[in-house]
Amino acid sequence: MHCSEHTPEELLKEAGLKVTRQRTAILALLLEGNSRTADEIYLALKQQQQNFGLSTVYRVLASLEEHGLITRSDMPGSSQCFFLRSAGHRHRLICTRCRTSVLLDGCPVEQFAAQVGSRHGFLITGHSFEIFGICPACRKKEQSRV
Repeated sequence: MHCSEHTPEELLKEAGLKVTRQRTAILALLLEGNSRTADEIYLALKQQQQNFGLSTVYRVLASLEEHGLITRSDMPGSSQCFFLRSAGHRHRLICTRCRTSVLLDGCPVEQFAAQVGSRHGFLITGHSFEIFGICPACRKKEQSRV
């Protein structure tokens, strides 16, 4: 299953979660594509006239993450950002300016993780791989300002 192919309600039901207005609204925002911080989600909901408190946004995000629907990333020099969880484990290229993300094909670290795990006696149960940089659109904007 790939999250973007389903509605928020379907994703919640598949995860065994009750469909609520708050969960549906937050998942709908994340289905739009790019990552968002909790504050950005809160402000976007306010613009949609959905007045959930910031603590509610954090509580819902924690629940969605706990049930495997979303994942978080600690962006350099930024707040934590939330993404829809992609099928399988995640590998992303993420712009540190606009937070556009690109899912990477394949797994560039699978063999490395297995070797390191074996060397240290670990049974590897998962991993994530994120590369941070500046996307072409943001670089173009910055160059046009100079």
